[in-house]
Amino acid sequence: MSRSEFRWNKKRKHYAYLHKDDGEKRLNILITSKPYVLRKGKIQMINIPLYKHPNNKEGQYYLVPRNYADNKNSFDNKIYKWNWNKNDKRKVKRIKKNKYK
Repeated sequence: MSRSEFRWNKKRKHYAYLHKDDGEKRLNILITSKPYVLRKGKIQMINIPLYKHPNNKEGQYYLVPRNYADNKNSFDNKIYKWNWNKNDKRKVKRIKKNKYK
């Protein structure tokens, strides 16, 4: 089932865009302020820069180019009333389909 909302991911300590339900799991994309993901001192992934944060915050923010499947209890109850900028919608759509390489 489809879903489109922003929540705090308690497990991963980032804001997340939830876009799909899969039983007890929720597929989500993380929003971060870091330009890359480090694992064991090495760059694992280069994050995708956003044109503008969904909450119109100042500064540079990024999307982690991966769909995470987390349990529904991993998210905060509060739903944020944020919206994607029209320049970022295509980036989100590509990440949803795992087309970003």
